[in-house]
Amino acid sequence: MKKLSLAFFALLALVMYGCEDNNNNDVETPAGLPGNKVFAIYVTDDGLKYFATDKGIASFDGTQWAVHNDNPKVSKGMIHDMDFEQTTYGPELWLGTNEGVNVITLPVDATSGATIYSKANTPGIFPGQPTLAGDTVLAVKVDGNNIRWFGTSEGLSAFSGNQWPAIDFNGHYFAGFFENNRITSIDFANDTIYIGTMGGGIARMITSAPDAISGASPFEIPWSNLPSENILSVFVDGHSQWFGSDEGLARHDGTEAKENWSHFYVSHGLANQYVQAINKDNDGNMWFGTQVGISKYDGTDFINYTTVQGLAGNNVFCITIDKDGTIWFGTDNGASHFNGSSFTNYQAAD
Repeated sequence: MKKLSLAFFALLALVMYGCEDNNNNDVETPAGLPGNKVFAIYVTDDGLKYFATDKGIASFDGTQWAVHNDNPKVSKGMIHDMDFEQTTYGPELWLGTNEGVNVITLPVDATSGATIYSKANTPGIFPGQPTLAGDTVLAVKVDGNNIRWFGTSEGLSAFSGNQWPAIDFNGHYFAGFFENNRITSIDFANDTIYIGTMGGGIARMITSAPDAISGASPFEIPWSNLPSENILSVFVDGHSQWFGSDEGLARHDGTEAKENWSHFYVSHGLANQYVQAINKDNDGNMWFGTQVGISKYDGTDFINYTTVQGLAGNNVFCITIDKDGTIWFGTDNGASHFNGSSFTNYQAAD
C-alpha cells in the first residue's frame, strides 16, 4: 500500500508539472500556409488576413485557412512583398514576385481577376511607355496618390492609373543606382517617397502630380546620420522616419538630412542590430523585427521576444497590426499572432 501511494503521488506530481509546463507554452496550430517563410501580411477592413510566402499566398478569416493555388493567374512561387489598393474596380492586392508584379482582385479565389506585369510583356501592353524595370520585384508600395511603386532587381518603377510615368531623377541618382543598390523597402509621407537600398542609404522621390515624379537629395553617409548605407526597412510616422539597417536603427524627424537623428542599438536594448521590419501599434509602441527576435519600444524601454517566449521563428520579416490591435509577425518558420501576452503560431501543413 505504501508503494502504491508513493507511485500515485509521483504520477500526480508528473501530471501537475506537465500541465504547468503546457500553460507556459504557446499554441502551435497547423495552418493552411503554403510555405513557412512569411514575407508580408495584409489585413482587410473586414478582418481577412492575407499571407505572402515563399510558395504563394493564403488567407485566414480567424477560423478557416485557404491556400490560393487554384487560380492560374495567381503566383504560386516566391512573393517578396505585398500591398493593397482600393480602386474604382474594387479592392486589389499587388504582389512582388520573381516573375514580375501580380495584381489580384479581392477576394482571392479560383475565378478572381488577376494580371501579371513583367519586363517582357509590358512593352506590348503599354507601347511607348516606360515599363517594369525588372522581373524580380522586391518591394511594393501603393502611395497616397494611388501610385504603385515597385523596387526591382534592375531598378525602380512607378505605375499610375494605366500609365508608367517616366521618373526624372533630377541629377540625384545615376542610371544604375537602383541596380547597384538593391531596393529593400518603400514607404511614404504626403508627396515624399522614401526608398531603402542596400548600399545607397535612403533615396527620396517627390510626386508633385500622378505623372510628375522627380528625385530629391538622398539620405546617405556622411551627409546624414544613418547607422549604415545598408537599409533593410523603412517606416514613416507623420514627420518622423524610422530606418532599420544592418548596423542598428535610426529615427529621423523632418526633411533636413543633417539634423534631428536618434539611434538605437543592442546596447540600448534592441534585440539585434539587423532590423528588417518596423511597425507601430495602436497604443503608440514601436515594433522592430530582427534576425534574432522582435523588440517592442514604448519610447523609453525595449522589451524583446524570441522563440523562448513563443515566437514561431526568430528571423522576422514583417509586422502587421490587426484590426483589433493584436499583432502578426511573419517569420522564417511561419506566422505568429500576438495578443499582448501570448503567441499563437501557424506553420505550413505537412
